[in-house]
Amino acid sequence: MRAGVPSGTSLSVSFARGLGVDRQPIDPLAFELLPPGLAQLAAAPLHLGAVAGLYRAAVRATTFGLIDHIVLRTQAIDAQLVSALEAGIDQLVILGAGLDARAWRLEALKGVTVFEVDHPATQRYKRKRMSRKRPPTDIRYVSVDFEKERFCNALEAAGFRSGAPCVWIWEGVAMYLPLPAVYGMLEQLTSLSAPRSELAMTYRAPGLLPYGAFGRAAIPAVFAAAGEPLKSTLEPHQLASALAPAWEVAFDEDSHGWRASTGSSAKPSRGFLSERLAIVRKRG
Repeated sequence: MRAGVPSGTSLSVSFARGLGVDRQPIDPLAFELLPPGLAQLAAAPLHLGAVAGLYRAAVRATTFGLIDHIVLRTQAIDAQLVSALEAGIDQLVILGAGLDARAWRLEALKGVTVFEVDHPATQRYKRKRMSRKRPPTDIRYVSVDFEKERFCNALEAAGFRSGAPCVWIWEGVAMYLPLPAVYGMLEQLTSLSAPRSELAMTYRAPGLLPYGAFGRAAIPAVFAAAGEPLKSTLEPHQLASALAPAWEVAFDEDSHGWRASTGSSAKPSRGFLSERLAIVRKRG
């Protein structure tokens, strides 16, 4: 990560949410969070009139399905979050928040305390870009380097209530951490979570990269060259075992399952089927 610049992963996620797959972007705030050049590319369909669909389709194709994948993932997690909030949960923790704008764009989060936990450099950039906007809810920033620091103490110092249920979102992060760090974070959030808490976590399953031997060599190399190497994989049963007996797995699917659960117009992409979304609930 370069000083003063968010990670490439957070930029690509925000770009995908801003561009979207149809006329309505998932995240209208993406245009303010992205650097000017990327923001203009993401917002272009808003100004292209009749050819907006062709432009969007071309970008979707040139990113090999990344736009659709991020849209599906975001929609699936949003649906789970709204459902949990409707059940009465009033605090949300976003681990590795990046340029996530849920606290700003989701009406259901008004009145909810949102804790955004992320690397200090990303948070400095994001807070500067949003400094002129009045937060629509109580947003608390917690700066942590996940590979070097534990987040539990900093989270409690920021006012997190471990005695009350919460929703955890851990999206698009675990695959970039060594497996011991993943298990360590699961242990921390388990210790902080009251019964009825919910966790939406994405992770990478092994052996599902496309294009055979070439894909298995080239895809990790691309991530490594970008400075964000892929460091861990998990089988679904390994994740369930790591969470047992405190958590019950309610959903664990790849993007085909995300589309089925949301009815989205975005399409699952072969190149990203290794990423799965698990939704788990803390037992009473």
